[in-house]
Amino acid sequence: MKQKILSNAEIIGILLMGFVALITGGWSVIILVILTGALVGVNTPAEPGAWRKALVPGVISAVAIVLITLFHNTVILGLPRQEPIPAASTSPLVYIGSIVLGTAMAVGVAALRTASNERVRRFGLIGLLLVCAVAFPFFEQYAQLFWANAIIVAMIFSMQALGLNIVAGYAGMLDLGYVAFFAIGGYTIAFLNSPQFNLQVWFWLVIWIAAAAAALFGLILGAPVIPLRGDYLAIVTLGFGEIVPIVFRNLNEIRILEPVTNMIAALTGNPSAAICLIGCIEPFNLTNGTDGINPIGRPILPGVQFVTGQYIPWYFLILGLLITSVFFISRLRNSRIGRAWVAIREDELAANSMGINLVRTKLIAFMLGAMFSGLAGAFYGSYVSFISPDAFDFSISVIVLCMVILGGTGSIVGVILGGFIIKVTDLLLLDKLQVVMGGLLQATLFQGIDNQGMQNFLESLFNASQYKLLLFGIILVTMMQFRPQGLVPSTSERKA
Repeated sequence: MKQKILSNAEIIGILLMGFVALITGGWSVIILVILTGALVGVNTPAEPGAWRKALVPGVISAVAIVLITLFHNTVILGLPRQEPIPAASTSPLVYIGSIVLGTAMAVGVAALRTASNERVRRFGLIGLLLVCAVAFPFFEQYAQLFWANAIIVAMIFSMQALGLNIVAGYAGMLDLGYVAFFAIGGYTIAFLNSPQFNLQVWFWLVIWIAAAAAALFGLILGAPVIPLRGDYLAIVTLGFGEIVPIVFRNLNEIRILEPVTNMIAALTGNPSAAICLIGCIEPFNLTNGTDGINPIGRPILPGVQFVTGQYIPWYFLILGLLITSVFFISRLRNSRIGRAWVAIREDELAANSMGINLVRTKLIAFMLGAMFSGLAGAFYGSYVSFISPDAFDFSISVIVLCMVILGGTGSIVGVILGGFIIKVTDLLLLDKLQVVMGGLLQATLFQGIDNQGMQNFLESLFNASQYKLLLFGIILVTMMQFRPQGLVPSTSERKA
């Protein structure tokens, strides 16, 4: 049987990257060919001479992405209301260089994966990944892609998804109220580093305080739900996730009376008999209600300014936190407690029979999962410099769960990949798609419609941003139906 030049995974990757190239164009071709080349290199069978087998697919995929980008730069860019791209990005040298970069990435990754020395394989791939990660913000700033904010938010949510992966992926406990810990981390840094209480606690200390506060609430939530399983566990955690934002929304007018004197005052009908403890002169404002808390303090480093609009410092800070989280979680996964989590997930009764303390092991999972969510929430609060209850609705928990399921339950690489796919799509690609769809409508359908109201109605129907929750729901259903192990399955599922 004749072997195909491109595998199914490579074809899917080219189609996805090609779709992104179709709606973005310009300098994005360089990033897209590098990502496609990395996919080809990873997908090449790990056997001697793999780099030769990656050469032809690498060239084909790079050429395909370049041709699609060329179509955007010449045809789609001519549609009405399109965003301009730098003229330098349409140079033939850019297209040729993109093909070379994409091919080199495919060949390089394939060669590193099949290196005879294990150190070369491991550190070579990690080094290549770090080089790309470090180079990205500088290239993005030069090319003016305006992707930096989406990538930073994607890393924040990926850190949060890594925490949920501990609870749901490793320990097998479905938590639908995970956004609560994200909110606790955000409000902790808001209380300690904002004008709300005139406190200016050092940022590098307060983010760990926020993580510890979220872990404490993880313990408080975990203690009563330990006996629950399946749907019952999901319902209780869902309730906790709904309660926390409501509490933050309503803690703006607090007045507490001493209970004994308050009871006496109620019985005697004399309100003045009640002794006031808090909010006596005027109600105590803890969270500022729906107005939120701002400004929240930023990190301080000598010679570095963490301000709105300057993304490079924020990018490297969250990148460092994400790498630290990955290292910590990977060590946990391979430790005694990590193996205990997996044993509980696979068969709780058998794990208990083998001597695993179910209560302690589950509580540790809840606490550590909540800790990473609180850390992400604290960073998010400082990054946007504003916290309000509206930022922590139930949809956040669903989106984070989508990241875990899409990427691969129990897989660190898969969870991060899922986080990037969903948040970049949400914050960047849907808006780009809307611009292209609006231009197509203006150039075709709207030519025969003079009524402006009808044009606005039709344009709203094709507004991709309105359907993002529908899109995420379709992703969940599709993944559970056709690939329940996710895009990057965990090691145990690959063996199974």
